[in-house]
Amino acid sequence: MVDIRILIKLLGGLLVIFGVLLCIPATFSVFHDLSIAHVFAYPSITCGVLGYLLFLSQQNYTRDLNHRTGFAVVAVAWLTACAIGALPYYLSGTFTGFLDSFFESVSGFSGTGASVLTDIESQSKPILLWRSLTQWIGGMGIIVFFIAILPMLGLGGVQLFKAEITGPQKDKITPRVRETAKKLWFLYVAFTALQTLALIACGLSGYDALNHSLTTISTGGFSTKNRGIAHFDSALVDYIFITFMLLSSINFSLHFRLFVKRDLSALFTTELKWYLTIIGLATFFIMISLWSGMLMEIPDSFRSALFTVVCTISSTGYTYTDYSLWPGASQFIIMVIMICGGMSGSTAGGVKCIRIVTAIKQMHKEVRQIVHPSALYSLKANKHTISDSVVNAIWGFIFLYIFIAALITLILSFQDMSLLSAFTATLSALSNIGPGLGELGPYDNYAALSSLTKSVLCLAMLLGRLEFFTILVILTPVFWRR
Repeated sequence: MVDIRILIKLLGGLLVIFGVLLCIPATFSVFHDLSIAHVFAYPSITCGVLGYLLFLSQQNYTRDLNHRTGFAVVAVAWLTACAIGALPYYLSGTFTGFLDSFFESVSGFSGTGASVLTDIESQSKPILLWRSLTQWIGGMGIIVFFIAILPMLGLGGVQLFKAEITGPQKDKITPRVRETAKKLWFLYVAFTALQTLALIACGLSGYDALNHSLTTISTGGFSTKNRGIAHFDSALVDYIFITFMLLSSINFSLHFRLFVKRDLSALFTTELKWYLTIIGLATFFIMISLWSGMLMEIPDSFRSALFTVVCTISSTGYTYTDYSLWPGASQFIIMVIMICGGMSGSTAGGVKCIRIVTAIKQMHKEVRQIVHPSALYSLKANKHTISDSVVNAIWGFIFLYIFIAALITLILSFQDMSLLSAFTATLSALSNIGPGLGELGPYDNYAALSSLTKSVLCLAMLLGRLEFFTILVILTPVFWRR
């Protein structure tokens, strides 16, 4: 049974932390746009006071989290965060309706990057900073952030960790969940700082460098420029973005092993080898397609292909070039890697490479089993056998992804959207990418969509970010029974 008192206690802690986070853009607005400081100050004070009272009411209540309460906490935390994140947009008049504000907030926290802003550069700098911060907080995970900084989550944090971290297997790089969360956030902050310094060295302002680093490391894709990364028109800047998008889409436990433990075997894991191979092949075929179609010369076609492939497969979704004008073969490859996504345990979205690899290995095993019925075969990754329960869970996830994608595409196609637009908008939301094809290409936005379409896509973005089960499980009647 869900422990409501634990839920209230943790929700109170969450609100207090959000009250503190809102102080960042509030302080920034004092120096850059004082007229907008209140849109952060009011929610900050409200969250802080309400959160403190909720926490205080259950301060002496101590019980371990069971798995049901863990799922409920994660789901409620994400919905609450998205609602709070929408308040600055709504109070500032950035959007006239709360639904658009909520859509932008969900897109931010889920790392999707689908925007309903029509003119980004006309917005107040504190609003754009908050927009980038939502992606940065949501990238590694709201709950992982709170596990790292709130001692009260340490005891039952494993339930929350499992419910939020992506991938079929949840790697703990240290025996204690709280220490794992702290190590992950240390790497996350270090990558953000390194990219910020690199972009400043390339001539970007500190404001643009920080905002883009926040949204790169989180593989979110929000930009402070209407033309996105194309605004900077620099090959060096492009390759810096490519490097950090790639790093962020790789399992952070591998970064820990490589950079902290100096374990070179991290470079030879099964998922990483497959992931880099997919990126290499996709880049090569798109480059050839662009070059043979006489759209670009080899150097430019390589850069455009590599940036677009890494940007898409990592689910960052930056605006870089209008690939809706590319040959059909290139667009097909882009749709395939939209589904694939990055590595498990990273900030990237999608099905995740390890699931794709396991499914391919399982199909190969079935073919060999037909040829040799008496033989005994097992699936292995990194020299370890993959259990049947993990394989079954992976196939269940893949089926659920396909089923929900088909259902949402059907709903969107009834909203006067072309099939291509509806399908790629669905893939973009479920894989947390942002841009799609058709009416929702790289240089388009979601502002003109109907209220129903935006609401459905909000749900799709949350489902994709939390990998379906965390949200779906709380909607089942059996979850709430004793």
